[in-house]
Amino acid sequence: MENFDICVIGGGPAGYVAALKSALNGMKIAVIEKDKLGGTCLNRGCIPTKVLYSKAKFLNSLKSGVSGFHIDKYNYNYEDIINYKDEVVSTLVSGVGKLLKARNVSVFNGAAFIVSAPDKKNNISGVIKIVIKSQENNNNNNNNNNKELEISASNIIVATGSSPAMIPAFHIDHNNIITSDEILNIKSIPKDIAIIGAGVIGCEFANIFNEFGSKVTMLELLPAILSTEDKEISKFTNKILASKDIEIRTSIEVDNISAGGKGAIVSLKTGEKIEAEKVLVSIGRILNTNNLGLKEIGVELDSKGKIKTDVHNETNIAGIYACGDIIDGPMLAHKASYDGIIASENIAGRKREKNYSVLPWSIYVNPPIGTIGLKEGDKELESIKYRVGRFSYGANGMALAMEEKEGFLKVLTEDETGKIIGATGIGADMPELIAEITAIMHFNGNIKDAEFTIHSHPTLSEIVPEAVLDSIGEAIHKYNPRMFKK
Repeated sequence: MENFDICVIGGGPAGYVAALKSALNGMKIAVIEKDKLGGTCLNRGCIPTKVLYSKAKFLNSLKSGVSGFHIDKYNYNYEDIINYKDEVVSTLVSGVGKLLKARNVSVFNGAAFIVSAPDKKNNISGVIKIVIKSQENNNNNNNNNNKELEISASNIIVATGSSPAMIPAFHIDHNNIITSDEILNIKSIPKDIAIIGAGVIGCEFANIFNEFGSKVTMLELLPAILSTEDKEISKFTNKILASKDIEIRTSIEVDNISAGGKGAIVSLKTGEKIEAEKVLVSIGRILNTNNLGLKEIGVELDSKGKIKTDVHNETNIAGIYACGDIIDGPMLAHKASYDGIIASENIAGRKREKNYSVLPWSIYVNPPIGTIGLKEGDKELESIKYRVGRFSYGANGMALAMEEKEGFLKVLTEDETGKIIGATGIGADMPELIAEITAIMHFNGNIKDAEFTIHSHPTLSEIVPEAVLDSIGEAIHKYNPRMFKK
């Protein structure tokens, strides 16, 4: 039986990053992945979605036009766009494989089951069984020819991610009633599409398919779209989507979904029925923690299957770590990668504690949204005296030159110390602006740190110090009555 320093179960953003980092730390690593390297992010999430987003954004510029240009005719082939998306995914997945190979990481394509946990006190490695499905069985349920092998490892990192929830009443058939997995592979644009849920996934796909000509209807149970975001951002986004003739219906409860009519029928609790060619169910994800042997060896999980970990991402069993969607914190690819690095470093003997307080996230509608830290409405702000600064894209030279005057950046600073404690905004390249604020916050930066960081001119990045300074009434290119009250 081959022995490894670390066995990583799952080859997604948490798993493969943990493996690459651990290899750099000089360890012998095994990765077990039952599907494709890269996980949901590379294959069915972040990356393919952003390919479609970028194409939709370009199509929007063709339809809207820019000053001095008049485009009378244009066309597109959506199947070609999907093919390009597949090329991008294939390139990145292949790249992950090449990196793992270059660092001598052993990759096993199969399903993992933890037979026994590491015993750190007695220096005994844990044992992991790998079931490798034979090529001839890939398209059927016959498991007779599956190959099994066992490896051992001193440490185990579980990074198996999550999957779309199959809500029984919604009768997801992966054809006309689909999840975010299937919608990325349809070869033509539906005439109309109903989207269940107006969170991040729902809003991103609503933006994409609206640009390509679908009649989009969004159905949201809660009173507002993007309900976890800053209220001002939610309202601003609602206004933008509605201006594109996207029908947004909030405080709506779906009873069931069934095949029929144009393709699918959404039945509401009110008795109303909505027909659409496609229905996208964009609510709910389940954790991939079943059938791994976790309960059998005594790993603590909560009622939803989430693995309990400490600040080092170690479970209650020494030598077993968990990362990504299956532990606490938001389901974000970059958070998962961070988790993987935290686990890797602790296994290497460098005590690192995770800290999600400076964790950015983005939403790719048009224009995109970016957020970091605290935002207005958060309970944590109830005990903090803070100020709010904001700066409009319409007052930035580069934004006007780019004809991207729509949007704003809002920054929160602590009243007493001037420390930047959060920011959110919507506008061209907003996730990139938030990246700068993330760096400042990571080093406990304050208003002066933003002010005296020189920004190239003309750039959108100049919005950052202006918004920060506005929190104390000292933005250079904005009139604020507060500055005259000093």
